[in-house]
Amino acid sequence: MPRVSVLMPAYNSEKYIAEAIESILNQTFTDFEFIIINDGSTDGTSKIVRKYATRDPRIKFIDNKRNQGLIAVLNQGLDLCTCEYIARMDSDDISRPERFKLQVDYMDTHPNVGVVGAWCQKFGNQVKNDVFKYQESMRLFDWLIYGTQFAHPTAMIRTSVLRNNKIYYDPKYPHAEDYGFWVSIARVSEIHNLQTVLLDYRWHDTNVSVLHHKTQMESAERVRHDLLETVLTNDEDGKKLLNLTRELNQHFWLFGFLPIIRRKQYGLTKTKYYLFEKIPLLRVQDGKIYLFEFIKIGGIK
Repeated sequence: MPRVSVLMPAYNSEKYIAEAIESILNQTFTDFEFIIINDGSTDGTSKIVRKYATRDPRIKFIDNKRNQGLIAVLNQGLDLCTCEYIARMDSDDISRPERFKLQVDYMDTHPNVGVVGAWCQKFGNQVKNDVFKYQESMRLFDWLIYGTQFAHPTAMIRTSVLRNNKIYYDPKYPHAEDYGFWVSIARVSEIHNLQTVLLDYRWHDTNVSVLHHKTQMESAERVRHDLLETVLTNDEDGKKLLNLTRELNQHFWLFGFLPIIRRKQYGLTKTKYYLFEKIPLLRVQDGKIYLFEFIKIGGIK
């Protein structure tokens, strides 16, 4: 049996899926099965995957004739994964060649870790090639305070953690199903990130965070609320903590499109407000208010 099950759902991905598949087949670590689930695509996705499946016996192609939606397909895929580790992959991203080798080595030497991710670099037409850097390790409450400090398509998961705790993606968190998934795992195991770029994350106008931002934020709020319900018995304390841990970045728009104020939350006690996205305007820290970062102008009672 191979050591890694690679799980990649696909829906109408004909523009990018060949690059995604090639990046997996060209890994320096080769001991894997590659499960690709076509979720009722109406374009040429199925034809492209089938062509690769005839060339490489590691590919197991599941061709759903009816679209079931991402969460259902991810759970379908989890049940099909038979190996020690499960590596997630999206059909429009590119894994760097050393990704699996570095992640398997890390999981082998850190048996206390249930999931390991990595940094990723954004790319695409007319976008800055920013690197998304994430914390080295995440405890349960970090997911409440900082939100999702994890890139879903970089994940390598210890299969036994999922099986032993009956963990699946929850359909009540549409477009934030990964956030809920990590919180469930964080209750029972450690989640780490390798401090290096192992994936190129394609940014385009059909990304979930672009098309479904409002739903994603509402689902993320439900994840935080549900987490609080399990650890706090006092409703008022829960509400206060939830208000302190809402979206890290909040933007305020003039006429609906001109960004004038950005609110950035740094943990529980520090908040900054930026004028026109970049100019530091106010800093609120430990109940004190500062103008332009350093001029103390008052306090919060």
